Amino acid sequence: MDSLSQVFQGHRHESGFVAFGRHRLKEFSVIGTASAGTFVVFDTDTAPETGTYAQSGATVTVTDTGHGLSTGDVVGINFAVGTGGTAQPGNYPITVTTANAFTVEMLNSDTITGTPACQYVANSGSTQKAPKRWIMSKHTSAADTFANVFQVPNSGFIVRNGIYFLMTNLTEADVFYE
Repeated sequence: MDSLSQVFQGHRHESGFVAFGRHRLKEFSVIGTASAGTFVVFDTDTAPETGTYAQSGATVTVTDTGHGLSTGDVVGINFAVGTGGTAQPGNYPITVTTANAFTVEMLNSDTITGTPACQYVANSGSTQKAPKRWIMSKHTSAADTFANVFQVPNSGFIVRNGIYFLMTNLTEADVFYE
């Protein structure tokens, strides 16, 4: 980008891609609904995979039929609320336990049951042009129908693959980026 970089705006009413390629994310806005909402941003050029999870102690077990991953792969992952809490979203190396399950180690111990959903992007093999990853998660309270605007500190988030919004119970979301 040149010294007179342009600022762009991306807008979504549901989950999906905002832009592909390398960008610097500067500011976000989300508007909720009558129900509590979730807003997640991934740096990816493929839609996130969906599985379920449970946590016992510091170990989270993710179940996703035929996931195709290998031990040592890194996943950028977001977790929905389960019975007992929510696992910590982030970017984690995995240990494959079966063709349909893998584990990640959390910083905090917890007991989470009820098979809540999780969404992840994976980095497998050595052909990745740039790591796919989880960037951030935000939540809105029930009946929060106002524009919740927040700026990213310092120079913003850099994404290398693309911008993907994962949205639950939100009316709309925006991003301003270079």
